Amino acid sequence: MGKQPTSLIDTPSKRAKLAPRRNPYWQGIGGGRGGVSLGYRRSVGPGVWIGKIVFDGKRTEERLAAADDDGAEAGALPFRSAVTSALEWAKRKHAEIEDAAGARQSKVPTVESAISEYVIYRTGRSAREGANASGRLRKHVLADRVFSARPLAKLREPHFDAWRDKLPIEGTSAADEAETPIISRATFNRLASDLRAALNRAAERYRRELPAHVVAEIKIGTRALPLGETARKQILSDAQVLAIVRAAQDPEIDPEGDFGRMIAVLATGPRFNQAAGLNVVDLQIGAKRLMVPGAKKGRRARPKPPAAVPLDQTIIDLLAPAAAGRDPDAPLLERWGFKRGKGIGWERDKRVRWTDPNQLDEMWAATVKKAGAPAGAIPYSLRHSSIVRSLRKNIPIRIVASLHDTSTEMIEAHYGRYITEFTDEIARLGVLSL
Repeated sequence: MGKQPTSLIDTPSKRAKLAPRRNPYWQGIGGGRGGVSLGYRRSVGPGVWIGKIVFDGKRTEERLAAADDDGAEAGALPFRSAVTSALEWAKRKHAEIEDAAGARQSKVPTVESAISEYVIYRTGRSAREGANASGRLRKHVLADRVFSARPLAKLREPHFDAWRDKLPIEGTSAADEAETPIISRATFNRLASDLRAALNRAAERYRRELPAHVVAEIKIGTRALPLGETARKQILSDAQVLAIVRAAQDPEIDPEGDFGRMIAVLATGPRFNQAAGLNVVDLQIGAKRLMVPGAKKGRRARPKPPAAVPLDQTIIDLLAPAAAGRDPDAPLLERWGFKRGKGIGWERDKRVRWTDPNQLDEMWAATVKKAGAPAGAIPYSLRHSSIVRSLRKNIPIRIVASLHDTSTEMIEAHYGRYITEFTDEIARLGVLSL
C-alpha cells in the first residue's frame, strides 16, 4: 500500500508529535467506511498498533503489536508491516465471524427439529403424552417433507395453508379424493394444538435467532377450524352407538377382542386417554361402575379425582374377563405391541397399554362400515353421543358434566341445543292445563 500524505501515523517522527490519549488515532486501510482500520494508541513511551473491523454493524478491536517508536522493544512493527498485519488479522476475524454466524444459523430450528424437541419434552413429562403427540405429529406433519423441513425463521401463513390443504379433513376437497382415513375437524384442531405448542416452544427457546413476527405466524397458521354443524353430525343415535359397539366385537375386525373392549368403554363417554389410563382396580364389578381417571389437561398440580361412571351389566360382562386374576395396577385395556422381526416385517412382542388414538384408525373404519354408521363418524363421536344421551334422559347438567369430566360451562356452550330440549320437557310439567 502506498504512503498517504495525510497520514498522521505512518512514521515514528509524526507519531512522536501526537498527544498521548486513550482513543487511538485511526487510519482506514481497506473496505472504505466501516471496513478495516489501523489505529495507533500512544500513552507514556512507545505506542502500539490496534486493528479494527466493522462487520454487520458490529465493531471489533484488537491489539496487534508494538509500534517501532523510539525506545520500542525488539520485534516492533513499522507502519507498512502494521498495515499488512492488520489486513491479515481482519481476514481471519471476518472468517471467524462468518463461521459463528453459520453456527448460529444451524441452531435455528426447522418445523421437524421443533417437533422432535417437543416430543422429547412431552415424553419427559409423561410417556403416554409423548407417544400421543409423536403419533399425531409424525403421521400428519412430518410426513409432509416440504413443510417439516422449513426453517421457523422463514415460516409464513401460506406455508401452513399449503400443509393443511393436503390433509384429508372432512368437508374439504382433499377428503373427497383421499384414499386414507378422513380427519375430522376436531381431530385436526387437536393436531394443530400440538403443532402450535411445539413451534411456540421452539420460538421461545430460539427467540434471539428468530424474527419477532414468527410467533404471530404460528398463531395464525395453527388456528382452529370452526366446528359448527360438523359437531352436530357427530351425534349418533342410541341405535347407531349400539351397532358400532356390537360391530367392534366382530372377530373378523379384532380376533383378540381388545378393540371391542376399548370401544365399549368409549361408548360410556370418556376421552381416549382416560380409557387408556384405566387400571384393573378401576373396574368395580360389585358396584357396577368404572372409576374413570381425570383427564391430564393443562398444568394442574394435583390430579383430578376419578369419576364414578355407572355401567350396564352387559358392559361388566364384556370387561370382567380382561380383569380376572390380574394385578390391580395392570392396564384394564391392552393390545398387542409389536417389534421388528428378523426380516422386514413385524412380529408380536408383548401386551401393552393403548397409547394413541391413531391405533384405532384401521379397525374403526371397518367397524363404522360394518355398523352402517355415518361415514364421517369418529371415535370421539361416542363421547358426544353419551353427553347428549344423558341430557335427553333429563339427567341434571352438573351430573352430566361430572360423569364426563368436564364443566357445566362447556356443556352449556357446546350442547345448548339439547339442553333447551331437556328444559322444555321439564318446564312443561308446570304448564297449566285448561
